[in-house]
Amino acid sequence: MPAHSLPSIPSLTDLASDRITHRFRDLYSTPATQNEWGYVKASKSVTGLTAASFPPYACCGIPDTIWSPGYLTTCEIFLDGRLLAVSTPQSADTSYIWYPHRIVRQATVDELSFTTHTFMPSKQRAVAQSIVVKNLSSRRRAFTLGFDLRAAVTKKADAWFVNSPGEADNRLTADLPRGCLIFESQHSKAVSVQGFRPKPDYVRELRVLVFELALEPGESRELHFVNAIAGDKTDAIESYERMQADFAGLLGQNEETFSSLVRAAFTPGNSEFSGHLPQLITNDESLWNLYYRGFTNLLFGRRVSPDSAYGATYITLGGRVLPTLSFPWDTSLTSLSLAMLDPEPLRRLVETWMVDGMHQHLATDYISGKGVGPWYGVNDMAILRCAQNYLRVTGNFAWLDTRLDGKSVLDYLVGHALNWKQLDKSGYGLADYGTIEDLLEVVSTYLHQVAGMNAGNVSGMRFVAALLERKSNSTLAKQLRAEADTLAARINRELYVQGKGYWRCRQPDGSYNEVRHCYDLLAVFDNMAEDLSDKQKREMSHFFWSELHSSLWMRALSAGDADATWNIRPDHSAIGAYPSWPPMTAKALYKTDASSEVASWVKQLAKAGNQGPFGQAHFVESVFPPEHGGACKSPDDLPYLNDWCCIAAGSFVDMVIDSIFGADLTLNEGIRVTSRLRDFDPQARLVNLPYQGKNFTISQGGAHVI
Repeated sequence: MPAHSLPSIPSLTDLASDRITHRFRDLYSTPATQNEWGYVKASKSVTGLTAASFPPYACCGIPDTIWSPGYLTTCEIFLDGRLLAVSTPQSADTSYIWYPHRIVRQATVDELSFTTHTFMPSKQRAVAQSIVVKNLSSRRRAFTLGFDLRAAVTKKADAWFVNSPGEADNRLTADLPRGCLIFESQHSKAVSVQGFRPKPDYVRELRVLVFELALEPGESRELHFVNAIAGDKTDAIESYERMQADFAGLLGQNEETFSSLVRAAFTPGNSEFSGHLPQLITNDESLWNLYYRGFTNLLFGRRVSPDSAYGATYITLGGRVLPTLSFPWDTSLTSLSLAMLDPEPLRRLVETWMVDGMHQHLATDYISGKGVGPWYGVNDMAILRCAQNYLRVTGNFAWLDTRLDGKSVLDYLVGHALNWKQLDKSGYGLADYGTIEDLLEVVSTYLHQVAGMNAGNVSGMRFVAALLERKSNSTLAKQLRAEADTLAARINRELYVQGKGYWRCRQPDGSYNEVRHCYDLLAVFDNMAEDLSDKQKREMSHFFWSELHSSLWMRALSAGDADATWNIRPDHSAIGAYPSWPPMTAKALYKTDASSEVASWVKQLAKAGNQGPFGQAHFVESVFPPEHGGACKSPDDLPYLNDWCCIAAGSFVDMVIDSIFGADLTLNEGIRVTSRLRDFDPQARLVNLPYQGKNFTISQGGAHVI
């Protein structure tokens, strides 16, 4: 442990991942980088790029054609006419370091070193990459480097939903005087201009730009690649030429932009966010990593696009699978930290969800502003939780009177709190949350009347009752509190598996499915812990430690569950877990277990952030070996299908604030502190925590206004 405080406003280098090294044959998640408008992902090579999306524009997405190859890759490198990643005599390892503003890759092949810096210039539809090749041998080397360029560029202005789109028949033109290829969509207004400075020597097979190089021992050569995307050819060429003309300036500006953005995130009154996060003062590395690694997930999900239907927003996944979607469920799991960092986009999302069909859809698309996909049963609970955190952080209770499509916000919240009654299809007093597509997607037995989401109705009614009491509507408030008590008792009586610590789901025919999944455990603790008996709490704790816990992460589903063979997608299965489940489970365990026992596990969770932002899922270490001591991030390959980054991992930030520091930001009664810092750093502080118009310092001694 360092003897001095770790940086309270981290630098870009402080937030960098470890150097992660893999071979082409390995299953691993390659990193991605982003700017305010979009996203691009590194391929399994030192130069390749894929899935560049600047909604409504996409490049290297999935071409719509028979036997589509899936996502295309551009800027893939050939050495002496052969694909470098797969054809060299010895398998070339590729190393990756993720920074908030770029990806750095390195590979050594046949005594040649290749180093690339990949970044996305601020507020531009472009990807840029510096490629440095160095001769490591003691002799002069003459060789060719070819770069295979592809695009499938397109513009899709309606809802994207799943994956980045692509067109299979772009018109391709070589422009060697400019050193580039021009890809033009034939079905939409979209153009991609891709090329190099210095200019290549020639073009091969219409698509491969080739350099003939000769390097003395120890000599290096740097190439600058730019992919500029626009709505027409003239604009795309102009953008390409401008960026190539000042590539060094572009690189420096990119670093300063992101450095400024990170500083702003922890500075009251900044011009980038509508709020700020508190600075963490600590000398404990695990506490620092939990907090600031979780922050990188929020940063990566931020989009401030001129094409957004509802302004600045936060998308749920890293961008490859769901490039434009914001889910109530995932957003709610980090809504405390979002309410501090950027309350206005959070409020706009809640307003959008209130009026745009979240009883029919699972998310909204920021290009169209519309709901997409099937329904998620959790939506009522998630929208209420986002609203609750927005209100308790900002204190903007006047928002409750805002009218949207003829109804007040408070009316909508009452509707979400009581919608469960419309879902009580059996008349048994429990909401039926549908089938597999409406719930966990991966667990085929977690269906219909489930405990976790019914528990959300308990907390939802109590939250809305508190709002009604502020409005002097004590009659309805009293009714909601009474119904919440009755529902909590019914959930315990009908859905808890006595003596086992896990829960069951009531089916329409009156039968039950016992499901040993973490979601009911963490959701019930989160929404109605006060309604659990001490015996239940002990049994639920035992269930976690005996069936879900692993040293570095956790299982979402017990390996002993009868459904463990159905689907091994690791966010909800027996081989790993979604990134919110460990911090949410830790928050639950803090309510019943010894603080020191929980802290010992939580410190190991922090190590998963060594791969950059937490992924959509990480594996337990008995299934995939750890990466540099941390739980390995899931790849997006079949059958795992989890994205590189997920905003819900911001729940690690929430956990540090409300569970380790123990800061309970109440709606009406100030900040209550139940500190658990003694297991980390008793001297740690959160400075400038925003709460209802004032900034506070939170420490082991309580909350104090600055």
